[in-house]
Amino acid sequence: MNSLFLTAADSTTTSSLDTWLSALTKLNLSTILAAVVIFLVGYMLIKWAAKLLEKLLGRNEKLDPSIRSIAVNVVRILLLFLLILTCADKLGLPTDSIITLLGTFGLAFSLAMQNSLSNLAGGLFILGSKPFETGDYIDVPGAEGTVSKVGFIHTILTTVDNKQIHVPNSTITGSIVTNYSQCETRRIDLTIPVSYDCSLEQAKQVIEGVIASDDRVLQQPAAPFVRVWNLGGSAVDIMVRVWCESGDYWELRSWLLENIKTTLDKEGIVIPYNQLDVHLIDKK
Repeated sequence: MNSLFLTAADSTTTSSLDTWLSALTKLNLSTILAAVVIFLVGYMLIKWAAKLLEKLLGRNEKLDPSIRSIAVNVVRILLLFLLILTCADKLGLPTDSIITLLGTFGLAFSLAMQNSLSNLAGGLFILGSKPFETGDYIDVPGAEGTVSKVGFIHTILTTVDNKQIHVPNSTITGSIVTNYSQCETRRIDLTIPVSYDCSLEQAKQVIEGVIASDDRVLQQPAAPFVRVWNLGGSAVDIMVRVWCESGDYWELRSWLLENIKTTLDKEGIVIPYNQLDVHLIDKK
């Protein structure tokens, strides 16, 4: 059975080789020139079609730039493949053998590039499900930053100190992703410790006054929250929760911390630090 299979395979290979040799011997200068002209004209048309498609897709403002880029590249590759088959047919070469050869090469390539194909599938999943878009600030395991581009293999993040991080798409699709930009508002949570000796009512009034002095603090989806949250070992913890626009989060958070500290100092309200009292007993 195996010998019959090998004999059939050898016969097929010999037949294909004979077909190629026969086609190559029939080539002449005019046919080659015609195929070259077809390829050059076709290649120029493909470039023009790709630019036209990119321009048409660019009119849709809701379409992510990464999806537009991938769509244009896929169309360009398909058209180039058809152009190669057309030129091969013009030369009299067996196109079915070319397709078979490309299929075999594609299978071998896919086996050798499993990780890359996994990243490619991850990129398509990201573009389809849209857990984030270009311009969003996200946090993934080991990296965080603003999404600059979702590519075939990597998603490119730009950090706050202007560094680029290339994160494999398969890592993103297999991990927890935190998107800080998808929601229009965010809540700032602060814990302000004050001394046990101070007036809690006065401390709360001071904090509420600082909060009320900034228009970036929102009243919706909830009004500012200032309450005693914990009785610690050396301080009373006051929990502060305020809502703001997502774009104001970091600036407002820093501003609140700075001004609450300054105002508490002016009012004589102490923010204690951990300390240890040691008592020595003389047993003599």
